[in-house]
Amino acid sequence: MDNRIINLFESFYRYGYLVIGGGQVVVPLMYSELVEINQYMTSQEFLTGFGLVQGLPGPMFSFSAYAGGMATRGGSSLTQITGAMVSGVAIFLPGLLLIYFVYPIWEILKQIRGIKVSLKGITAVAGGLITVSAIILMQKNGFSIENLLVTTVTTLLLMTKKIPAPVIVLIVLAAGFWV
Repeated sequence: MDNRIINLFESFYRYGYLVIGGGQVVVPLMYSELVEINQYMTSQEFLTGFGLVQGLPGPMFSFSAYAGGMATRGGSSLTQITGAMVSGVAIFLPGLLLIYFVYPIWEILKQIRGIKVSLKGITAVAGGLITVSAIILMQKNGFSIENLLVTTVTTLLLMTKKIPAPVIVLIVLAAGFWV
């Protein structure tokens, strides 16, 4: 179909059911589809929005609404609001369906040996996918000395100090405007 709202719903629903181990796992797929294939936004708009929502609770849900709004910005205000709402709901829907239909029998399923073993593997794969996502985003934004410095300092602050992530995001934003 050539309806952007329906296409956004399908894409974000798919992102929602691919989120295993954290929303950052689907970021390269989102980047590829939203920036490179469909050209709904520029690389800078994508990375700026993604960076901003990292300091908010539920970053992928916040980011999906941002991306949906950006993808429909050529139309009316109502279309843009609809795009943001549809994208936010669509990425959330698979998890909601899992909670209502799978969670009631989850305790029984966890006792099955094959599922126990597969969960360990899924966790390891999710960790690897998050690492690959970080590398891909860094490649898209460039391996400049500034990017590497911000990444290193941010990681060190998170690991050694009790500074909340939203405060670090605000500090980095302020530094970006200052520099």
